[in-house]
Amino acid sequence: MNELEKYNNQDIFNPEYLYHGSPYIMEKIEPREAKDSVNKENEDTAVFLTSYQPTALAYAFRNKIKETNDNYSFSINNNGNLPSMEFEADHIPEDLFGYIYVFKKDDTMIKDKHNNSTQYKCYHSLIPVVVVKVYYKDFENYFLRINAPKSR
Repeated sequence: MNELEKYNNQDIFNPEYLYHGSPYIMEKIEPREAKDSVNKENEDTAVFLTSYQPTALAYAFRNKIKETNDNYSFSINNNGNLPSMEFEADHIPEDLFGYIYVFKKDDTMIKDKHNNSTQYKCYHSLIPVVVVKVYYKDFENYFLRINAPKSR
C-alpha cells in the first residue's frame, strides 16, 4: 500500500481528509492568488484543496508538464470523475514527479457552493499531516492525454 492509499478510503462529498497537489516541496502551504480564465469564482487568494486525490495529482504534475512543452493546454475537473485532467502536450518527462499534501479537514476549509464540486478553499497557511512524492507514470491512467504519440 502506498502512503496515499490510507487517506483515500473516504466519501469525497463528506471527506475526512483534503489534498493539495504541487510540483514543489514545501513545509507549509500559503494562500496564493489563483487565476482562472474559465471560472472567475476560482480567482481568489487562498489555499485550494480537493477531496478527490486524482484532482490533486493533476495539480502535482500540471506545471512541470507546462514547463517542458512549447504547446500545452489543459482542463482539470473538480467533480470527482475521471479523467481528472485532459491535456495536450508533446512531451512528458519520464521521471515526472510532484507532491501531494494531505490535510485533516476542519471548519476553516470551505467547500465550493456547487453540489458536485470537490474543491475547497482555506484562507490561512496550512501544515500538512503528510507529504507524499508521486510519479506521473504511477497515475497516468487518471488523465486523458489528447495528443499522445502513436505507437509504431
